[in-house]
Parts: sequence; C-alpha cells; structure tokens
Amino acid sequence: MSGMSHLIQRLISFNLALFLCGSANVLTVSAGEGDGITVVGVGSVEGKPSIVELTGVVMGQGQLAGDAVTKFHGNRRRAEEAFKNLKIPGLEVVEEGMSLYSAMTASQMQAMMRGMPVNNTQAQELSVSETLKLRLTGIEKLSSQELLETIVKIVDSGKDAGVVIGNDTTPAIPGSYNASKARNTMATFKITNVDQLKEQAYAIAVQDAKTQAEKLARLTGVKLGKVISINGEGDSNKSTNAVYNQLMAQYIAAGIVSQSDEQASSLFKAIPVSVAVRVTFSIE
Repeated sequence: MSGMSHLIQRLISFNLALFLCGSANVLTVSAGEGDGITVVGVGSVEGKPSIVELTGVVMGQGQLAGDAVTKFHGNRRRAEEAFKNLKIPGLEVVEEGMSLYSAMTASQMQAMMRGMPVNNTQAQELSVSETLKLRLTGIEKLSSQELLETIVKIVDSGKDAGVVIGNDTTPAIPGSYNASKARNTMATFKITNVDQLKEQAYAIAVQDAKTQAEKLARLTGVKLGKVISINGEGDSNKSTNAVYNQLMAQYIAAGIVSQSDEQASSLFKAIPVSVAVRVTFSIE
C-alpha cells in the first residue's frame, strides 16, 4: 500500500469514527491515532442484592449532660434488646459512632431564622446520639414479600425502642428546604461480589471493543492486527485519552463504576456493575 493510499484510508477511518460517535451520542470509538485503531468497549453485568442496610439513631437528651448520658444508655440498652429479641437470622447491629452536642431551643431557632440576635443565656438541651447500622445478610434467599415483612419488623421494633430509623432529613440550616433530603430512604440494598462481576463485565467490554474495531477496520478496508495497548497503557495520544476519560467520568458520576467491594442501590432489584476499557489494535 502506497503512503498516499495509507493516509487516505486513515483519514477516512478517523472521520467515520467521529460519525459513529456522534450518531450514538456517546464517545466510544476513535480511530486513526498512532499506528492503529483505538476503541472504548463497555461491559455490564447484574447481580442480585444479598444485603440490606438500615440506619438507626439512638438518642438521649437532657438539660444536664449527666441526664442526657443516662437517658442515652437506657435507650441504647432497650434498642439492643429489641433487635436481639427479633431473632432474625443474619441481622447484625454495627456501631458507627457516638456524638455529643447541644441543641438550640425553639425560641433561639426562631430568632436565628429571623436574623435576630440569639440569646445564648437560655438553657440548651444536651444530646447524646449514636448511629447504628442495621445490616441484614442473606436476603437473596427471600422473596420480595418476605423481605418486606422482615424490614417492617426491624423498623417497628426499632421505633418502639426509641430508635429513629432512616436517613438524616434534618436540614443543614434550620427552616430551610433541602430537596435531596425530602425523601427519607429507609433501606439500602447491596451486592458483595463486585470483583467477580467486574471480571465478567471486563470480558464483555473487551469483546465489545474488538467488535467495534473489526467493524471499523472492515468499513475502511484495512485488516485488524493484534492488541497494542489496553486501558491507556502504551502509545495512545491525548484525543483518545479524552474520549476514554469522558466516558469514565459519565459512569462514575452516575454511580455505575465503584471502587468498593460492595455496590448499593435504593431499589430491591438486580444491581448493574459496569466497566469501560480502552483498547488499541494495530493495522496490518
């Protein structure tokens, strides 16, 4: 193949890649870079949640610190007994930390909201609180109805013992509205075999990259060679990095790509684990 013909084919490859990217509305293919064709493959697999977590808060309040601590210990002991008496297999109570703080009275809060001076001489209630993570494993063996009934038992038992179940919906600024906290999510569902699912997703992503490269090579009349680099390792210039980084940024922003051993969702349904891989193939 002459040098001019080779250059023309490479220009066609590059323009065709841009066309494919634009038509799909996702930057996943790039060609005509270095000495090969570079593509970004995507793979995704789903896993059924095996864990559900609920967040509970145990609190004790009083005008004096001693009273607050005494009430807290009483409520904490009652909560522990309540969850233990449920005798639910796989239910674990994990302590996530304790805090001590003072809360403003209603009149002090109203004064602050109106921009008026706050009278700090008024007695403030002292609060001792502890966050508990109620973690139930083995839920993949339960039906939706059985799981719902189990969660209801935990929630009702916790509330009867004075445990506040659910996410913190208290606004950062008293009296303000925070849309992100308007909905109190009671339960979070998790999968734990993320590494295993990622291996499967990577296999799909690599095959996806190969399929794209073969199509691009066929359309431009060149023969696809061996892999030169993968995941940005090797001779790959900035434009391909930009394509890959943009795609990965979209996945991370959407919470699809996780670096944790667990991956969570607010829905009791199969949770997707997705990856993206950049591969450069030589042209023969």
